[in-house]
Amino acid sequence: MVLVIDPIVRGGFRIALSWLLGMVLFPLFIRWQRQKSLGQKIKKEGPAMHLHKENTPSMGGVIVVFVAFLVAFLWPPVPDLFPYILLLLGFFLLGFLDDYWKSVLGQPWGWKARYRFVLEVLLACGVMWWGRAFFPPTLVVPFTNKVIALTPASFFFYGVLLIVASCNAFNIADGLDGLAAGCGILTLLFWGILLELLHRPSFAALAFAFVGGLFAFLWFNCWPAEIFLGDSGSLPIGALMGILALASGHSLLLVFSGIVFVVDTFSVILQVLSFRVLGRRIFLMSPLHHHFELRGEKEARVTVRLWMVQALGVLLASISFWR
Repeated sequence: MVLVIDPIVRGGFRIALSWLLGMVLFPLFIRWQRQKSLGQKIKKEGPAMHLHKENTPSMGGVIVVFVAFLVAFLWPPVPDLFPYILLLLGFFLLGFLDDYWKSVLGQPWGWKARYRFVLEVLLACGVMWWGRAFFPPTLVVPFTNKVIALTPASFFFYGVLLIVASCNAFNIADGLDGLAAGCGILTLLFWGILLELLHRPSFAALAFAFVGGLFAFLWFNCWPAEIFLGDSGSLPIGALMGILALASGHSLLLVFSGIVFVVDTFSVILQVLSFRVLGRRIFLMSPLHHHFELRGEKEARVTVRLWMVQALGVLLASISFWR
């Protein structure tokens, strides 16, 4: 019984503590930004119905990351994750600089995407270098018993690709009030439980700490949002999803457990390819969640429906693991 209860207690403790800390800090952080007249600058290329969100406090990732890292080092401590926390801090700083340009300097596009991409790849390479002794170099094909063994070089390349992709996929989905946070909670909760079952408690602890931080953020980010996550939150949380997936040895389940992130990202890719090759757009606007908005769907309804899709994806991932 102890072996079953202890992981539940640990995970629940971390979720509750990071949620409580976030609930204390977020109102203070929101009030401070309003006093300083700081806030998100809305891109004019986006949906017109989002223009009223101009100057809404942003950089909610600062609080999410702070409380998650703090809780990850509390009872029981996880010092063996220190290298990964440092690298996630690198993703956080990368996003924070982008948020600084947007909120403080008033530049809605932040810094150039190609520079950020290069730094993301370098940070992902650091993750794979540190994780070479902790990440199983295999791919378990979902809904089958097939296991694909990768060479060290191919697994390194695959890991870098997965981390950078998950990092940017979370960022792309962060476009509606509550969307990325709600979907992120479902995905991280899945990986936290899975890693506990696989006896990887340190990685599970990090997942649960971020779940609690996102719960607190969602309290203030659900429609109508009082604060946005910003790249300071979306980049490290997206990278964390990739790290947890690689640590589990079941990384392909990320396709299901993060189905909304995957679909949103592919909608952007398809939109760009269609416009450049055929000269016309497939969607009214990409990512896909904006397409539904422009069709007349209310923002809150789109968000809740995509949460449902994400929950179904997590269910499929769970079935694949347990079969």
